[in-house]
Amino acid sequence: MLFVNVRLMFRVLALLIMVLASVAHAEVVRVEITRTTDLLGGRGFGGAGAYELIEGRAHFALDPAHKSNAIITDIALAPRNARGQVEFSADIAIMRPKVAARASGVVLFDVGNHGERTVFEYLNRGDRRAARESAQSIGDDFLMERGVTLVWLGWQQDLPESRADKPLSRLMGPVLEGVTGWVRGEFTVATRVNDVSLGAGDALPYPVLDRQADDSALAIRGARTQPPKAIPGEAWAFARMQDGKRTGDNTRLSVQDGFVPGALYQFAYRAEKPRIAGLGLAAVRDLMSWVRHDPAALVKARLTHAFGAGQGGRFLRQFVHDGFNADIAGRRVFDAMMIHGAGASRLGFNERFAQPSRVFETSVFPFSDEPQSDDNVTTGLLDRARAANSVPHIFYTTTSWDYWGEAASLTHSTLATPTDAPLPGTTRIYHFAGTAASPARVPFVMTPETRSQLPYNPVDYRYGLRALYALLERWVLKGALPPPSRYPKVSGNELVPYSDYFGTPLFGVSVPPGLRPLYRRTPQGDASAPAQDKPYTLLAPQVDVDGNELAGIRLPMIAAPLAAYTGWNLRAPGMGAPREMIDGMGAMIPFPRTRDERTVDDTRGVILERYASRAGYLKRIAIEAELLSDQGLLLWEDNDHLIRDAGVLWDYVMQGNARPPPAVEP
Repeated sequence: MLFVNVRLMFRVLALLIMVLASVAHAEVVRVEITRTTDLLGGRGFGGAGAYELIEGRAHFALDPAHKSNAIITDIALAPRNARGQVEFSADIAIMRPKVAARASGVVLFDVGNHGERTVFEYLNRGDRRAARESAQSIGDDFLMERGVTLVWLGWQQDLPESRADKPLSRLMGPVLEGVTGWVRGEFTVATRVNDVSLGAGDALPYPVLDRQADDSALAIRGARTQPPKAIPGEAWAFARMQDGKRTGDNTRLSVQDGFVPGALYQFAYRAEKPRIAGLGLAAVRDLMSWVRHDPAALVKARLTHAFGAGQGGRFLRQFVHDGFNADIAGRRVFDAMMIHGAGASRLGFNERFAQPSRVFETSVFPFSDEPQSDDNVTTGLLDRARAANSVPHIFYTTTSWDYWGEAASLTHSTLATPTDAPLPGTTRIYHFAGTAASPARVPFVMTPETRSQLPYNPVDYRYGLRALYALLERWVLKGALPPPSRYPKVSGNELVPYSDYFGTPLFGVSVPPGLRPLYRRTPQGDASAPAQDKPYTLLAPQVDVDGNELAGIRLPMIAAPLAAYTGWNLRAPGMGAPREMIDGMGAMIPFPRTRDERTVDDTRGVILERYASRAGYLKRIAIEAELLSDQGLLLWEDNDHLIRDAGVLWDYVMQGNARPPPAVEP
């Protein structure tokens, strides 16, 4: 009996040591709550009832010597507290059912984009332009009616406090005194301006260390496929234009006679005091570990999911690649991830002088989940997660823009002679054929304005995105296998080189001269190193005789088309570089309404011969919606809304409001 008690005592002691060791290495030290409010005045959301919003600040401490933190660039150089830990804090927000018993147990972390909340726009079909926590911003309650708890955490240190009077979620961490290095970036302008910020948009830039340094550089590319041409030092400066005079400024660039609209500028300069960008990755890891395992946490999680779109999706790719989906005790952090619109990129989140608000036109290998070889290196995106037994279920969802502008083909094709690359059993890829980066809204905004040559793409893929989220949730909760991946493949001639793309030329309108190239970086993973002029081989989704993509999830507007719907659009001549694509914007090229409208260049069938009437068109839309709903790729309850949107589109097109302009000559 004494032996049993001693053995039990040693087991308890070992467990206590393990828990204390975990707290010593990394933890949420405390959470300060600054505001608690009832969401939308306490309105109920189905069976989940009323929701409340909790906002505050989470405080963290990392042990820089722990092996799980060693991947954080420069963590060994960070200042430490008396316990040898690196301290930092971040804005936190939690939206949960007020009655805990009504929560589903699923906690969804929204990575956010540039400090804003994004999941409502994509899964609730909310309006990001509306006031935060308004009914318009939150959308149609899809997530809340499922009892999902939502969590946000600031992970970027390069953001201002607010944007358009809307507070931004930020991370506040230490900087490295006495450390210097290179900062590089690239940008274009839409109008001729005399000076620009060194930061991306309104992000906080790294000030230049020495405005007169001889090794600072500025170069220009007339097009992305052209080599950079150095701008002589006497023609530019670190300065701003003020009252018609150039004034020195360590955070801005100025060029003689102004920047040329549409040209791609690339800069490089030395700076000091880098932020430790990788703390954002660790903060998300440790917060969600706290949510899952700490009895004192504000949220109780049965399962944890992550959603990231655009830059948020790229963050999740880096998160998995660097091994952050295992916490410091080796436990899985996220059970599932929905990574949307990230393309092949993951650069800018864990390097010295990283700029997480900037989307780089270069990236770093690896791109695919399974290992591939490049420059004598063999690795895959999931290698560290696989070694730690922490691989999540992943849905990658893509738009057509992701292939044209974000090198998405690299995520599922081989790098040498392109063939289809294998996918792990835990991964699905779903491509929304014929879609732009940003989802469309009703009423549509399709008429060309000062930014683009062609009418905007009106296809709203969010109907499909939320159906996929429901499938992902079922996969993790109940083990119900989702439908097979749906994306263009090399083997089916659905994914092809630009030279084989059927849509060039496309029905008499201007088309891009090629896919946006993706260049290697040297050395691997160094954000401060220049890119090689050694592009990867990229592929585009092939289109049919109507100009619509063959493969992927063909939403009803694609399966029963009124136009060719593309993921690309070209810059309006007034923006400069009219042969270049405008970031993220798709286009529509309407079919002729009648035979009299059909031109010599346009051999497509006319609208009134395809459908005869508005009612005939909407009947086809309904049939296509039902087919996808049977497969779980649309929600039955969304079909009436989708058909209504199609009716708005019919009226718009048949009134002649979406006719494309003549092609712009090269």
